[in-house]
Amino acid sequence: MPAPERPAEPSDEELVARLVAGDRSAGDLLVRRHYKLVAKAVRDVGAEEQSVEDMVQDIFLRAFRKASRYQASLGRFTAWLATVARHDALNHLRRRRAATVSLDETLLAAGTTSEAGTEITIALMEAIGRLKEPGQTIARLRLLEGKSFAQIGRATNHPTETVKTIYYRNIEKLRKAIR
Repeated sequence: MPAPERPAEPSDEELVARLVAGDRSAGDLLVRRHYKLVAKAVRDVGAEEQSVEDMVQDIFLRAFRKASRYQASLGRFTAWLATVARHDALNHLRRRRAATVSLDETLLAAGTTSEAGTEITIALMEAIGRLKEPGQTIARLRLLEGKSFAQIGRATNHPTETVKTIYYRNIEKLRKAIR
């Protein structure tokens, strides 16, 4: 007796149409199906390994918001998604490089003496201490403990996007404090 036929998996185009219509399960299936593709695009632009997961999640969220712009007549969904992933990853890296306090660069600018480094570290810790919560915890976990935004979100019970918003809002205050 032949095995019963499995129902055909929906195409990417069908899933996108369902997603645009509000079917979140279609988005979940697209993520499972194309996670590796997006992660590869993120790695290919030079993202640090600890940032890949956060960036992939952000890219899928933005791609899903843009899903109504996808036109099957112009090409396959995977080509569109890979292009969105590459552009978003490059933009993310540009923003991050421009906004992140680099302690190494600051230490070099202040001089390489351990005394200058200690002063900057103390200034940074004091500046973090002056931030309001949850900004203080987020800055401490990100800058002093090197946690990813996703890890901080889980630790603080905040969505990853909220963690990023709070972090980037406070980064200029911290930058001024250690100059």
